[in-house]
Amino acid sequence: MSGKTSTKSKRQYNQKAYKTHLYTYRRNSDLGECIQEFKTRKGTSLNYLITSLLANHFSVAIPTPETDIDK
Repeated sequence: MSGKTSTKSKRQYNQKAYKTHLYTYRRNSDLGECIQEFKTRKGTSLNYLITSLLANHFSVAIPTPETDIDK
C-alpha cells in the first residue's frame, strides 16, 4: 500500500475518535442565510466554527488532533 492510509482505516479511526451530531435550521431565516453564505467562503469550516463556539460556551479547550485522548 506504499505508506498511504486506506479510506477504510480512516473511516474506522474517525468512527472511534469522533461523534457526529445533526442539527437543523430554518432555510428561510436570517440564520439560514448566514450559514449558507458562510459555507461558500474559503477558510474556516462550519464544523470548526461550531466546535470552537461550543468549547467556548462550556469553557473547555478546543479539541484538536494533537490533543487526541486515544493516543
